[in-house]
Amino acid sequence: MASSASFACSYVEVEAKDGTKVVGRSIEWGFPMEYTFGVVPRGQTFTASYPADKVSKDYKALTWVSKYAYAGVGVTVQAGLDSAQNEAGLNMEGLNLPGFTEFQQVTPDSKSVLALSDLGDWLMGNFATVQEVKEALPKCTVWTPAVSSEGSATIHLAITDRKGAGIVVEYVKGQLNIHDNVTHTMANSPPYDWHLTNLRNYMTLTNRDLISVGQGGLALHQLSTGDGMTGLPGDFKSVSRFLKLTLMRAYAAPVDTAAEAYSLAGHIINTVDIPRGSVNSGEFEGKPMLETAQVTLVKDLSNNKLFVSDYAHRLNYLLVDLNKFFKANKKVGPVLFSKFMEQPPIDVTDQIMQAR
Repeated sequence: MASSASFACSYVEVEAKDGTKVVGRSIEWGFPMEYTFGVVPRGQTFTASYPADKVSKDYKALTWVSKYAYAGVGVTVQAGLDSAQNEAGLNMEGLNLPGFTEFQQVTPDSKSVLALSDLGDWLMGNFATVQEVKEALPKCTVWTPAVSSEGSATIHLAITDRKGAGIVVEYVKGQLNIHDNVTHTMANSPPYDWHLTNLRNYMTLTNRDLISVGQGGLALHQLSTGDGMTGLPGDFKSVSRFLKLTLMRAYAAPVDTAAEAYSLAGHIINTVDIPRGSVNSGEFEGKPMLETAQVTLVKDLSNNKLFVSDYAHRLNYLLVDLNKFFKANKKVGPVLFSKFMEQPPIDVTDQIMQAR
């Protein structure tokens, strides 16, 4: 399940003219983590968890059998996934929402009860579209044990499908809030509706350059291109990353193909990349917590492809063709991505020397 304890996470959706839907996201931590890849096959049976102190003789656990195979990326310290997509093209990303998240209370009247740790498997295994999720999720009660010191239960979800529909799912003050993701972006706290309101403070920002202007008979000329974005925050706060992602996506030139969409998603996400040392979040086990974009994902929901890069190999993406796993329909992993990251760039020196 997407129960992310990461600190700074960023998310963006893009679409090519050929209809390819692509998601880009980064996962940041202040200490080194190992990332794993895993696949859950169709036909696997699940039983949802229920608060032990609420169990009664009439209690019947929610059970289901996965209709869709799905694959995901998570960290080894968590029993679940930060990021997942299923064979039908439904995608889910969990991003930290500290200070606001409060899940629901289980009562004797609660019917379909899911622990937060069940939610990802339930979503990915049962649904193909955002509309299906919007109809089913309000019928469930989602609970979690007390929030840990790392904030592992303070999350909200960005869910999208290969048709391009997208929502943000948040639990605030014990209430489920589902927002249409009209910006096609997400970051961390505050909640999504606050970010939308804050966008109004930046309505004057534009991609248009002001080449020259007259002031009382004095002609002024720009010192540099890019002055239309003067005032765009350059820090790494969630508010600033959300704003930057939203504007970069809004002004990005249209792309035609899947390959161009992969490139665009990667470029937009990299505008909020955190170089190690730029953000110091305190100490952990006597070492400084330097928040770092440890993993970046670019995901093709239309063709079930996953591209993965880590901080040390930002220029090289690994490709995972999920269709092969979905066709095999076998459980896989968790497998450490670090086993495959140490691959050198393609050396074309000899080819260049021999070129005419």
